[in-house]
Amino acid sequence: MSTVITGHTDNAGAVLGVHGGDGVMLWARLATGAHLYSDWDGVEWVALEPGGRAGLHTHSHTEEIWFFLKGSGYMELNGTRHDVSPGTLVLTPLHSQHAAWNTGNEQLEYIVIEVFPPEISSKIPPRRPTEEDDSATGASKN
Repeated sequence: MSTVITGHTDNAGAVLGVHGGDGVMLWARLATGAHLYSDWDGVEWVALEPGGRAGLHTHSHTEEIWFFLKGSGYMELNGTRHDVSPGTLVLTPLHSQHAAWNTGNEQLEYIVIEVFPPEISSKIPPRRPTEEDDSATGASKN
C-alpha cells in the first residue's frame, strides 16, 4: 500500500537570523526525500516577515527550486539581484550563492524543493519510500 504524506504550514518553526540574515523566517518541512523514489531531499514552505532576509549562502549537496506564492522582494543569485513576486520561479544550482529579502509590507511566502544533482545522487544509496511492515495483516507491499 502506498504511503500518503500530509504536511501543513500550521506547524512552522520560527528561525531567527537564518544563514546570517535578519528577522524572523517561518519554516515547515512538508515532505522529505524518504517519501518517494526520486533523488530529491525535501519540500519546504518558507515565509519571511517584512524586512526579513535569508542571508547569502551556498549549498554543497542540493540544488533548489524556489516558487514564490505571496509578497514581494528580491533574490540575489551569484551577485545579481532579481525581483520576486507571486508566480516567480528561481533555480539555485549546486554551489551557487543565493539570498532572499522581503521588501514588502506582508510576508514573502515561497515553496523550496531541494533535489540532489547527479554528482551527489550517484554517491548515495538508492532511495525508496518508507514502508510499514504489513506482515501482520497479510497485505502485500508495493
